[in-house]
Amino acid sequence: MPNTTPPRRKAPVEHDPRALRQARIRAGWRQGDLAREVGVVQSVLSEAERGTRGISPMVRVKIAKLLNCDPITFAPVKAAA
Repeated sequence: MPNTTPPRRKAPVEHDPRALRQARIRAGWRQGDLAREVGVVQSVLSEAERGTRGISPMVRVKIAKLLNCDPITFAPVKAAA
């Protein structure tokens, strides 16, 4: 029987993936270690850094605390009008 379930859409990314990755690297964290400390699997953090997956506000706050930065660091970059 064929699968008739429509594919799930991923929520739009509400963070700046590049800023997230840069902050992690500057703070000296490996992706897997940070993910484990935050309570997510490494693939979630990897996808968040690539911009293919969103992360919850709660996870953003946890990451910011561990990286010693403000959660606004990961705010999406708005295009100038």
